[in-house]
Amino acid sequence: MRLAEAHSYCHKLIGDGSAHVLRVECGGENDYISGMVKGHSDKVWIDARARFDIVDGAAGLFGPGFVYRWPNGKIVRYSNWADGNGLEEIGTSNKCVTIKNDGHWINANCSSTAAVICEKKLHRPYSKFCPKHWVYNKETQSCYRTISKTNMTILEADNKCFDYGFEHRQDAMLTSIGSEDENQFVMDLAKEKDANFEFIYLGGYGRSRNGNKWHWMDGSDFTYMNWDRGMPFGRRALAVLVMNKRGKWINHYADKILSQYNAVAVCKFKS
Repeated sequence: MRLAEAHSYCHKLIGDGSAHVLRVECGGENDYISGMVKGHSDKVWIDARARFDIVDGAAGLFGPGFVYRWPNGKIVRYSNWADGNGLEEIGTSNKCVTIKNDGHWINANCSSTAAVICEKKLHRPYSKFCPKHWVYNKETQSCYRTISKTNMTILEADNKCFDYGFEHRQDAMLTSIGSEDENQFVMDLAKEKDANFEFIYLGGYGRSRNGNKWHWMDGSDFTYMNWDRGMPFGRRALAVLVMNKRGKWINHYADKILSQYNAVAVCKFKS
């Protein structure tokens, strides 16, 4: 079936609509799916789509170009492309993805047909505890971790968040901020890590030409804002978000390192 039909099929499969088309997020999962596909189909839909966005040409994020995202807006970090496929081979008609029975991923026309595997995440029991080095926030029910002296771009800081989260099988990324209390909480975490910090890397990105066109990497609604006076500044089409030591937000170049300042990154995942 076509991908749109696969979405509808999976959504209706379970009464509460909680099932969705297959997502593959690590090598072990890719191997497992490959084993399932063998003997049943030559290709199966993966629910990722290429979008023209803020991306880095080498790493798949930040800097004009294509990036693969899941339907919730999160970056597709793991991939297993067959030769001649991937970001560099995207055209106007092959922005979707299928997985072959050998485990390799193929660029696919979203209107073509493939088999479908639906998945549903099991509900984990609620826990207010975070792994070692992570701090729990009861209001947001999330865990946070700081990275100090970040001589790195925001892309590199976000990748470090992913690595820290992956150690505990969590999907961590640079923090979103949804309230004044969370803004203060993030600033307090940064102060504990480095009392002399000047900037905090946040997980926001958008267009400085229009202050309303901003988003959080984790897919949260961008409803709370705490811009500094005159911000967002400039007419840069694509930018990222940092917080200054007064808790105010400013827009920043995605590919620039704040090495001349004491910068702290704050990671987050939902507990």
